[in-house]
Amino acid sequence: MQFKYDFHIHSGLSPCAEKDMTPVDIVGLAKLNGLDMVAIADHNAIGNVEVALKAGEFYGVTVIPAFELQTAEEIHILCLFESFEDLEACYKSIEFLKVKNKPEIYGNQYFYDEDDNIIGEEENLLLMNAKIPSHKVYNLVKEHNGIAIPAHIDRDANSMLQILGTITEEFHVVELSTRATGEWYERYKDYLIIVDSDAHTTDRIGKSVIDLPENSAKALISYLRNYRRGQK
Repeated sequence: MQFKYDFHIHSGLSPCAEKDMTPVDIVGLAKLNGLDMVAIADHNAIGNVEVALKAGEFYGVTVIPAFELQTAEEIHILCLFESFEDLEACYKSIEFLKVKNKPEIYGNQYFYDEDDNIIGEEENLLLMNAKIPSHKVYNLVKEHNGIAIPAHIDRDANSMLQILGTITEEFHVVELSTRATGEWYERYKDYLIIVDSDAHTTDRIGKSVIDLPENSAKALISYLRNYRRGQK
């Protein structure tokens, strides 16, 4: 069965995202745009995922628990999980560098409730690195029933290719941005490619298609984890 998705969207908790990127609005817009599956993947943060999950139940959209990890080398890795409990356990096992945010420079980092009200703000800057190198991320996420995917490898900023010059051998799924040209698909044809928007504004939310046996986080993670490079 084919399902429409966008697994990399930032809420207003990410300092570079717009204030109106509330978890409820994101899931609601996903429904209006015909998406079946969506993930809020904030920078080094999971504080708006639970509200998104509740919105998903209301709108009939499958919300994949997720976050975008910035490793010790400043590489962005998209981390997707079967459940919020798995996401939370993995996230809590990671230590992050802590520097106070300066909203006037980097932007605000908001937590929202189910009515789109701002209920708090993250004080530490979420653009800081985690204290974990990229080569340890895949297994850590796997231990928590998840899949780790090098994010937006076609971009220069914070991509594994730009920083390391290669996709390291443990990864068999990669993410391209919606702006990737055909040469990227040909170059990484032996990998399973997902295409996400990395949206920070409502008008950038994307729509890609994936084949799964059912519309669920478990089916998605199983499919992504069981793919082997070069598989046809």
